[in-house]
Amino acid sequence: MTDLPRLSVVVPAHNSGVALPHSVEILATALAESPGAEVILVENGSRDGTWDRAQALAARTDWPVPVIACQSAVGLGEAYAEGIRRASGDVVLLTADDLPFGMTDVTAYRAAGCPTGLVIGSKAHQDSVVPRSALRRLMTFVFTWLRRIVLRMSVGDTQGTVFVPTAWAREVLPRLREGGYLFSTELLYAGHCQGLAITEVPITLRQRADAGGTRIRVADIGEMAAGLVRLRRRAAVLGARRTVAG
Repeated sequence: MTDLPRLSVVVPAHNSGVALPHSVEILATALAESPGAEVILVENGSRDGTWDRAQALAARTDWPVPVIACQSAVGLGEAYAEGIRRASGDVVLLTADDLPFGMTDVTAYRAAGCPTGLVIGSKAHQDSVVPRSALRRLMTFVFTWLRRIVLRMSVGDTQGTVFVPTAWAREVLPRLREGGYLFSTELLYAGHCQGLAITEVPITLRQRADAGGTRIRVADIGEMAAGLVRLRRRAAVLGARRTVAG
């Protein structure tokens, strides 16, 4: 596996004390044979002892890959940004604390030949396995439609996991403004504005105990629309290209 890019997996950890040990175990085991791989836990404003748990996990010396614990300001985007700053790998993988796709995104990324540019572990890929409620499917359709109309992006999913070249991510990071859930959309939009290749790979979404419900609210449609308009207004800034993504 020496020809694979060195992978830095960024795990945002907000009130994630219960999920974190299992997720780190999965990641460390799966990446054991990947030279240069690392796991970066970014605690951001938790109230349940997540920071103590993250530090304890990072202090263990029996992991087959380095596990690093750090902190950021509150917000998913803030955690991702700090992880990008800390990463030592060639490619950063932005994932979630409970690994909703397991390692299927990494498997698909490698099966696709580790494409250059930006890669999305996409729920919208035709080969993805995604159990969803009717409401969730409807909301996803609306979000996708809004994204295509406002940003003119043809990708089907900007809220999946994202593989991004570390050097490019660091170069564009000072221009990003979204500190919350729209961070990955803004990052991908920057790549879109710069003409970078964006590849979607299939994933399998793990069935959750609460899979029948959804945390998405109808009011989120308005918030999403406003956020996309903000991004559209900043297209020229995000599209200023200084380095080439590898």
